Amino acid sequence: MTMNRHTYYGLIHHGIECLLIDRLGQFSELEFPQYLSLIIGKESCSAMSDEELVSAVDSLRCEGYLEEMKASIPHQK
Repeated sequence: MTMNRHTYYGLIHHGIECLLIDRLGQFSELEFPQYLSLIIGKESCSAMSDEELVSAVDSLRCEGYLEEMKASIPHQK
């Protein structure tokens, strides 16, 4: 089965946006690469392996930042 990487990109972006709003009270596109780097060690989703994408989504889901998007997580179906 081929992974739809863009689905994971969207989930990660949404999750990090929710995380930043929760922790800092705001979201800035400029902060996205910094927080992605803290989670995975890379500043871009496109630089991540499939396994890293799944890991990032799992981390954000476990922290509660993808609650409203659970049905969109392909590897959870």
